[in-house]
Amino acid sequence: MFDNNESLLPNVKDLPVLVVGTETDSLDELERLLTTLGVKPVGRIEAVIKKIHPGTYIGKGKIDQIKLLMEEKGAGAVIMDMELSPNQLRNLETEITKPILDRPGVIIEIFSRHARTKESKTQVALARLQYLLPRLAHFWSHFERQRGGGTGQRGMGEKQIEVDRRLVKDRISVLKSRLTSIEKERNVQRSGRKDVLKVALVGYTNAGKSTLLNAMTKSHVLAEDKLFATLDASVRTLDPHCHPPIVAIDTVGFISKLPPSLVASFRSTLEELREADLLVHVIDASSPRASDQFRVTEEVLNELEVGDKPKIYVLNKADCLKTVGEKNRVKIIVPGAMLVSAFDKADMKRLMDQILLHFHKNLEVWEVLIPYEESKLESQIYAHGSVEVNRHMKKGNFLRVRIEDEWAKKLGLEKFKL
Repeated sequence: MFDNNESLLPNVKDLPVLVVGTETDSLDELERLLTTLGVKPVGRIEAVIKKIHPGTYIGKGKIDQIKLLMEEKGAGAVIMDMELSPNQLRNLETEITKPILDRPGVIIEIFSRHARTKESKTQVALARLQYLLPRLAHFWSHFERQRGGGTGQRGMGEKQIEVDRRLVKDRISVLKSRLTSIEKERNVQRSGRKDVLKVALVGYTNAGKSTLLNAMTKSHVLAEDKLFATLDASVRTLDPHCHPPIVAIDTVGFISKLPPSLVASFRSTLEELREADLLVHVIDASSPRASDQFRVTEEVLNELEVGDKPKIYVLNKADCLKTVGEKNRVKIIVPGAMLVSAFDKADMKRLMDQILLHFHKNLEVWEVLIPYEESKLESQIYAHGSVEVNRHMKKGNFLRVRIEDEWAKKLGLEKFKL
C-alpha cells in the first residue's frame, strides 16, 4: 500500500541530483531549497524552451542532454525547476529512468520537515496529499526506485491505485475536518485580540522577519538562515509599555512558484494578514534578487486581497552591505524604505518609532476631565490610549489622550469631553 508519509524526495543521502530549469536566478534559489533539505546538486542544465512539450514539458533534445550529463556526473535523480503535470512527471521518469521531482514537490517537502505545531503539520499534510492525489501512479514508480525495486519485480496494479486514491481522499477529508476545528480555535484567539492593534511582518522567505521580531520584542522566536524556517504565525507584544497595546505577528514567508495547495492550506495562518492594521514588508537587502522578491511578495499580497493595507517597507540585513554604493543601490528597490539591521539597536528603535508613529497619528485626540472618583476609568484610559497631558484640576484630572474612536465610545468618554 502507498505510504502517504513517505518522503517525496528520492533517497538522496548518497544520491547526487541534477537540477534543470529555464532561469539562472530561479535555479540558484532551487539549489538553496535543496540545501535546506541537505541535498547538494552535482550539476545543472539551463534549458531555453521555446515551446512547452505537452507530454514531457521539455523536448527530446533536452531529455538526451539530461541523460548524458547524469551519466557524466553520476546523478541518480532529477529536480525540475517548474511545476509538472502528473503525465509529464510520469513520462519524464519513463524516458530518463530515474526519479523525477518538480519544484512544488521540493517546497512541500521542506514544509513537511519544518512543520512543528499541530496546525502547521495539519496544513502541510493536507497540501501534500492534495499534491500527491493526481500523481499517485507516478509516485508509485518513484518510490519503487527509492526502495530499489528491479525491472523483474511486479509493479502495482490498477486496483491498488484505486484503493490508494480512496484512502488518500478519505485522509484529505479527515485533515480538512481537523483544520476546520483548528481554524475555530484560532478565530477564538483572534477575537481575544480584536481590541489590540496588530502589525504583521510579511516578506519573501528568509528575509529576516523572525530575527526582526525577536529584536523588536526581545523574544526568542525560532530564527534560522534557512528557507521556510517559520511556518506558524508567532504573536508577540511589541512594547509592554505602549498604549494602546500593539502586537507584532510573524508570518510564513513567500516564494516564487509557491504551490497553490500550500497557499490554500495556510489560509488560516494567512488570515492574520487580513486582521492586521499595518503590514511591515521586509525585504532582504543583501539578496541579488531583492527586487524580484519584493515583486513576488507584493503579487501574493494582492492575490490575498491585502495589498491595499497600510505598509512600512523595510530593507533588512544592512549589516551585509559593505559599501555606500551597495546601500544606495538597494534603496532604489523601494524609494523611501527604511534600511536597517536587526542587530543594530538604533535601527530597531527607528523602526519601532515608525510603527508607533503610524498608529498614533491615526488615533483620535480627546480632551476630557475625569472626576477624581472615576479612578478606574482613568486606569482604563491609560491602558487603551496614549496620554499626552495629565493635569490636576479642581474637579478632577484633565487628560489629553490619543485613543481609538471605538475605545473612546466604549469607555464613555463623550460625557467627560471638554
